[in-house]
Amino acid sequence: MADNKWEYGQIFIAKPDVFGGLPKKPLDLRKINRAGKAGWELVSTVPFTVGQGEVKGTFFILKREMTEEDNDSDEL
Repeated sequence: MADNKWEYGQIFIAKPDVFGGLPKKPLDLRKINRAGKAGWELVSTVPFTVGQGEVKGTFFILKREMTEEDNDSDEL
C-alpha cells in the first residue's frame, strides 16, 4: 500500500438567487472546473444552512496528492 499524503481545500459557492422557486441562473462552477484542471478531486459537498434550514450555499471539499516537495516540508 502506498504512503500517499493528501492536501485538502475548500471552495464556497453561494446559492443563486431564486425567482418563482427556481434559480435565475445555474451554479457558477468555474472555480470547481479550474481546481479540477489543477489536479484537485472533489471529495464531498456540505450545505451551508442558516435559520430554519435555509440553504445559503455549498462548501465543496477537495483533495489532491501532495508532491514529493510538499511531503518533505511537512515532516514533524
